[in-house]
Amino acid sequence: MKQYITLAVFLAFGLPAKATDITLLAGYQFNSDFEVASLDGQLPDASPASGSPGDDIELDDGAAFSLGVDFVYRQNQNQRIGFYVSHQQTEFEDNAGLNDRDMDVTHVHFTAMSYYPQGKFEPFVIAGVGAGFFSPKDSSLKSETQFSMQVGAGANYQLTDNLLLRFDARWLPTFFNGSGSAFCSGGCTIRLSSDTYNQVQVNAGLMFRFP
Repeated sequence: MKQYITLAVFLAFGLPAKATDITLLAGYQFNSDFEVASLDGQLPDASPASGSPGDDIELDDGAAFSLGVDFVYRQNQNQRIGFYVSHQQTEFEDNAGLNDRDMDVTHVHFTAMSYYPQGKFEPFVIAGVGAGFFSPKDSSLKSETQFSMQVGAGANYQLTDNLLLRFDARWLPTFFNGSGSAFCSGGCTIRLSSDTYNQVQVNAGLMFRFP
């Protein structure tokens, strides 16, 4: 989903005079499992060695990179609204039965944040809504775009008036329309074990604050 990241970077750095906070984060994202499945109960003959329908498929945990841009809301320095983009390159476990196990996962959310400053520390809570983009690279699967949200908490530490450290943790659930199926294209080798797909991020990074 490079186009979404490019758009977010353009908005963030193309309008610095209007942006209150611009935050660059690196973190670790924990992913839930999927399942082996197919429409007829059997995996396609063309698939490489794989598990049986119902077996868990792990989606690798790993690095995630994020950008947040936040604006003061109604001239209240402790309230922010903005947007958040995160991206992870991951892959399915071998038993998914795929020739290409890679997948990109991108979340784009509109966010609202409340700060509770304590001297140089700025604890906060955050919530957001938007979309999750799941883009498997294997030609037998199709991409998915679904409603997603986030809730989280963290803190900033002021190094200077304009440069801060940020640490946060976020829960990002994605809702797959109650069908339980995912990534199906002329058959289905991967599905969800529940209608809600859960991911958790733990992040650290730098914030650039504009007056």
